[in-house]
Amino acid sequence: MPTTTSGPSSSPSSRKFGWLAAAIVGGCALWTLGWFLLAAQAERRLPETLARITGTDAAASCERAEVRGYPFRFGLFCQSLSYSNTAEDVSAAAGAFRSAAQFYRPGHVVAEIDGPLTVAAPGLAARIDWQMLQASVLAAPAGLDRGSLDGRTVNVDIDGVGLSRKLAVQAGRITGHGRRNGPDLDIAVYAEELQDTLMAGLAAKAVTLEATLPGQAPLLDVPYTPISGPFEIVLHRLAVELDEASSLEISGPVRIGADRRLSGSLDVTIRNPQRFAALAATADPEIGQLLERFMPLLSSLDTRQDEDGVTLPLTLTDNRISLGMFPLGELPGF
Repeated sequence: MPTTTSGPSSSPSSRKFGWLAAAIVGGCALWTLGWFLLAAQAERRLPETLARITGTDAAASCERAEVRGYPFRFGLFCQSLSYSNTAEDVSAAAGAFRSAAQFYRPGHVVAEIDGPLTVAAPGLAARIDWQMLQASVLAAPAGLDRGSLDGRTVNVDIDGVGLSRKLAVQAGRITGHGRRNGPDLDIAVYAEELQDTLMAGLAAKAVTLEATLPGQAPLLDVPYTPISGPFEIVLHRLAVELDEASSLEISGPVRIGADRRLSGSLDVTIRNPQRFAALAATADPEIGQLLERFMPLLSSLDTRQDEDGVTLPLTLTDNRISLGMFPLGELPGF
């Protein structure tokens, strides 16, 4: 009589597959639990974190804060942002904020910010709006190592006690970068397709600012401490390009005093100086007449006669401007 069996026993490969599936499910469950615990802790500690970033004299807020990005990202989302510094009497506010960082690189954060940004300071009020603004920052042990901003269709309105009327600037694109360079801070700003209303007809194809702030790398530290004078800015290149044949470039060190006045000895290179003289006359007829009167003599002051354009010594003394031996006026104070 044949012998009956109860059924085939599990093979070793089946048991291994079962353990693997259980490990995967368990790992996913632990990851999910850990992600949401970290997110809840980040939301709970956000006010404390913001206070540590801003320092004792300032405050920042992130309205309706929420951490999102499960399963592989962590990102802070806010309905609006605000900042105030009572010691400096400075305040700022912006729209919604969205950020994200990959779990395998939490120190690299990318973000989007909605406009407008409003800034109020003694003698200054500004409103900046944009179609799109993106940011990217890389963390360092003491704060930030570097950061970048990229704005498209940017509108800037500035009103200050030193301005005869409100300054309104529109740009097709503005990008800004900052990084630590040992104890110094390197900054670079690039703008394209600029127009402004302070001088009628003024439009620039491109504006470039490349500079170093010696000893100011701590501006990227946490807590943040606003810069105050006296300090120095080394202009590697401040260039305004009106068109292919007309440009102005400034380089050299500038010192900002405790009273926020500027002093320094700079080199200014002008290509097509007649175009800039006409623009100066639009802003201030007296300066325009002075430049027109001494235009034939500018070439005699050229310090780099073997190069394209005319290079002249520009002197700043407590906001008073002189081009060579000719006084041009005074910069507005803020």
